Amino acid sequence: MKKKIRPILRASVSILLIMLLLYIMRGKYGEIAGVLRSANPSIFMLAFLFFTIASFVASFRMKILIEAQGIKILYREALSLTFIGYFFNNFLPTSIGGDVIKAHYLSKHSNITAGSYTAVFVDRVVGLLTMIFMAFAALLYVGTGFVDKGVAIAIFAITGVSVLAVLFFANKSFAKSFSSLIFLVKPIEKQLRNLYNMADIYRNKVSLMLSAFAISIVSQLSYFACYGILALSINSRIPAQDLLLRMPIVSIITLLPSINGLGVREGSTVVFFGGLIGKEHALAISILMIVVLLITSLIGGIVYAVSPQFKMKLKEIKIEGEAL
Repeated sequence: MKKKIRPILRASVSILLIMLLLYIMRGKYGEIAGVLRSANPSIFMLAFLFFTIASFVASFRMKILIEAQGIKILYREALSLTFIGYFFNNFLPTSIGGDVIKAHYLSKHSNITAGSYTAVFVDRVVGLLTMIFMAFAALLYVGTGFVDKGVAIAIFAITGVSVLAVLFFANKSFAKSFSSLIFLVKPIEKQLRNLYNMADIYRNKVSLMLSAFAISIVSQLSYFACYGILALSINSRIPAQDLLLRMPIVSIITLLPSINGLGVREGSTVVFFGGLIGKEHALAISILMIVVLLITSLIGGIVYAVSPQFKMKLKEIKIEGEAL
């Protein structure tokens, strides 16, 4: 029963947030349409290029993290999986989303199930942590006096949680101090223990993790640049420091249950960038980002369609992902 309810809840969150956003922006639909019509196609394609660069770089990060598990994978396979992941993220429930598609293929490719899922999980975590620590560094650079109080508090909060998470996975003694809280994750305790044990490989490879974070910085800068260029395409400008400070918060919020962040991403973009460039322009940017994602997803769908080695049964993926 729960398995059927989850997709409904995700869809409900997206629909409700979109309806709320449409209500808040009522009376401004004409302005938003006008902003979208003014978008410069050439600059939009430049933004799409930067998003593609971010994907290419992130694929290399994923490759080296996968190979740390003893799994051999070609760069073109990692790149294909990245785009296929975008394709599946659009319509699959969280439990069998794009990341699980990647991990499932790797497990069949290598016969190393736990290592495959761990590598994909660590890849996602490294990407998130990189964004968060970049935001914290930017906050220290510009100073709290030049940032909205709410943004500063959010950055301090997510950075604090991130530091605790890093210490938890990097130091077993520190992790044991939280053993009394295991009841909070009792339903997935086994899966978390397996994941934690598999992370030993990364705890002992400091140079690898530093390389992964360095690669991730390049990827995230390209991703942030995509948003900045989308703003330029509609004659707006988002200062670089604001992209560094606010985009990580938007990205974290987008992880909330929804259909590929739909509704959540648009709402958070309006909240965190509306005060800088106007709500109409902020919403227009998020709509243009949907177009970027749809184009990328189409590419991923084509890659999946012409690559028989990636074909898989969704029922099998679901069972494997939940059993890990």
